[in-house]
Amino acid sequence: MTPLQGLDRIDWSALRHAYGSAEDVPGLLRAIADERDPSTDAVGDLDVEIYHQGGFVCDAATAALPYLVGLVASPDTADRIGLLDLLGRLVHEANTVPGVDAGWPGAWAAALPGLLALLDDPDAAVRRELTSTLSAAVSDADAIVPALRARWDGEDDAAVRLGIVLAAGELASGCTALVLPETLLWLRDLRAPGGAQLRLAADIALSAAVGAQRPDLAVAVDAVRGDIAVWRDVPWVGGMSRDLVPYFGGGASRLLGWIAGRIKDEPPARLDLCTAFIGDGDADRRIGAVRIAAHLLTERRSPVERLLPHLAALSADAASAARSHAVLLLAALAEGDPDLLAARLGDDAPLSRHGDQRVSDLAAWGLAWREDPRCVPYLVERLAGTPPLTDDYSGSVFTTSAPSILYSLAPLGEHADVLLPAIRARMDDPDTGRTLARALEEWGPAAAPAVPELVRLLGTGAAVQAATALATIGPAAADAVDGLLPDRGHPKEQVARQRRFALPWALFKVTGDPAPLLDVADALLDQRYPGGGLRFIADLGAHGTAYAGRLRMLMKSSDDWARTEAANAYHRVTGDLDAAADVLGVAAYDLARGKYLPVRWAAMRYLAEMGPAPSQVRWALREILSSDRRHHVNSGWRAFAEDRELRALAARLLGEADAATAQSESSRSPSTSR
Repeated sequence: MTPLQGLDRIDWSALRHAYGSAEDVPGLLRAIADERDPSTDAVGDLDVEIYHQGGFVCDAATAALPYLVGLVASPDTADRIGLLDLLGRLVHEANTVPGVDAGWPGAWAAALPGLLALLDDPDAAVRRELTSTLSAAVSDADAIVPALRARWDGEDDAAVRLGIVLAAGELASGCTALVLPETLLWLRDLRAPGGAQLRLAADIALSAAVGAQRPDLAVAVDAVRGDIAVWRDVPWVGGMSRDLVPYFGGGASRLLGWIAGRIKDEPPARLDLCTAFIGDGDADRRIGAVRIAAHLLTERRSPVERLLPHLAALSADAASAARSHAVLLLAALAEGDPDLLAARLGDDAPLSRHGDQRVSDLAAWGLAWREDPRCVPYLVERLAGTPPLTDDYSGSVFTTSAPSILYSLAPLGEHADVLLPAIRARMDDPDTGRTLARALEEWGPAAAPAVPELVRLLGTGAAVQAATALATIGPAAADAVDGLLPDRGHPKEQVARQRRFALPWALFKVTGDPAPLLDVADALLDQRYPGGGLRFIADLGAHGTAYAGRLRMLMKSSDDWARTEAANAYHRVTGDLDAAADVLGVAAYDLARGKYLPVRWAAMRYLAEMGPAPSQVRWALREILSSDRRHHVNSGWRAFAEDRELRALAARLLGEADAATAQSESSRSPSTSR
């Protein structure tokens, strides 16, 4: 029997996957069967259709399941490991999400015996990956755990043995009283004999099986200081690609990150694990430790005191990965020593395989937001070369990506005379000009010498950014008036759309004449998503009172951004503080509860512009300031910038005395430091 027997008897066109009809699935399965080199990624082509990004199990996955198992079982299949990985993720979704095809449970029950038989497969790599695949099938734990334990006695591959232990721990939550007691006793007994790596696996497995039990730090430290080579072949940890080692470290760094992930709900334990290795003589362990430090400091403020001396030492570390993480953290933390940053302005070590971001870019940003002039010559030099121009959003994943040069230039308006020649020389290209215009927006009238370059950008895809910079320059941008006159259209539709409202607004800010903006105000408000355009209405002030009623209606919108922008605009055109604060103040409550969205930072900015905080939100502001949490949406350098901005806004709203009280409460609150 061939792995794909009966494939054409299924009406695949009646089945669905992430992209619609599943009629292409037979061809994808045949491509996997015919593949001779896994690097062609035939499994990946199927993966994006029947798994995609998870969150469901489609009927096409159900129909494909027996063929996937058949292909895995065949020694002629090139990418058996990739198929097992795909199966594991499908099984995980089937055990955790509600959107599971009704036929999946029966298909999985029929497929499971075939997978369990692979525990005896002669290929150790297959057996290693299989332990991870099976660990996801919690609902079948009573069948799988005894099979794993039966294999244990005859298994001679160290990585498979560790995988069996870890899988048993993860499956324990699905075991009944018939299987669970023996499993727990077995895991407990494994912690005594054997080597350090087996003790670590058993300790981690027991903590997964028994929620109240936490891994023993001493066991973890002993294992990491031992021979860890086996973990490269254990799917839970795996190896690091050679070309990534210079930026993230190798085996020890990866293992430390995995251990820290097992105790993610225990910040004090992670801090102890971090400090056990952050000064270690092995570079890989130091890299792993400082990466744990980065995650800890992204979440909490209290570890700063304990970690700061280590970060200072690592800022000059011989390993560039350790150095880059330390320099980023020192640059981002208010407590970081600027002299240490200045010492890294000549550090050309790359931050990634791609682009030209360097450790020195992190140091320059840290000096810039402190308004330390030592970064200015460096930035002039970078502007003449290939400065970082893109904004990387890393979500919850911490990376050492440097901020765009925008964020280094923005605070340095006092040094405009030195920086402007280098900036103006780079503004002919719209992509570069877009970033530099955003920096000039922060400088106001000091950016006036760049008006000719900004005017040229008005006819490009950077029109909004150029118009915004001209608006903030204000009357000093009088030479731009002709370029801002009522738009007669533009051959590029996207540019014309951008200019329609931005140009009349900028003209008003430069000349003080509201007429062109009033002419388009109704059209702006008639947009399906007026959102950010409401800032233009807000700037009309008393000239925009005729739109108060429409703004009041938008303050009831279900769209967070429309509601926030409308509240600000309503206050600006009417002076009605109470109605606007009722809408914007909700953001303070949400932020105090740890519900973070970018729109809530915008709401806080608008509240702060209105004056002292309304009484109803003062407790929330105190909570924001006293909390040990790092308030942020994004990770990397942004996490620290977002926290710093939010705390500054809360302090501004509370006033000096109340803010000082709240911050002193923070220093007395329970923390991760010991």
